Amino acid sequence: MKSFILLFLLVSFTLAEELKIYTIVQGRVLKVYVKEGEKVKKGQLLLEIDPSLYSARKTVLLGKRKEIQIKLWKAERDFKRLKELFERDLLAETRLEDQKVKYEAEKAKLEQIEGKLKEIETLISYTKIYAPENGTVRRLLTPEGAYVNGELIPQPVLILSR
Repeated sequence: MKSFILLFLLVSFTLAEELKIYTIVQGRVLKVYVKEGEKVKKGQLLLEIDPSLYSARKTVLLGKRKEIQIKLWKAERDFKRLKELFERDLLAETRLEDQKVKYEAEKAKLEQIEGKLKEIETLISYTKIYAPENGTVRRLLTPEGAYVNGELIPQPVLILSR
């Protein structure tokens, strides 16, 4: 899965003081809240993209996180038991080290899943596009019902002018 960090990219203003607003998520445009020629205020919701693709990915990751948490709990429990045996000289050090590696590997997997969950939550938040500043909707490039695929190449969805 690719990592993306920005909801929209702001291209520098041209001589005509235009600002292109891009999306980096994919999906169907559910609702466009503005019309061409309409004045908008900074922070105003401009359009919304269907987040269901990302919500489905999040559900899968939540299930994976539960699975890893269970494996981590077992690996930690086994490590503690083996450590007690080792401290009583009833276990070889290599066996303890092997269990510690399993435990650390599960911890690393959990950290990876947590990172992916944060990424998906961020992408879900990017399905709502807000005006970065006051302006007028100069051109609407993506109507309701259209599909955007900003994950491949950031896709312009509308142009504001000041």
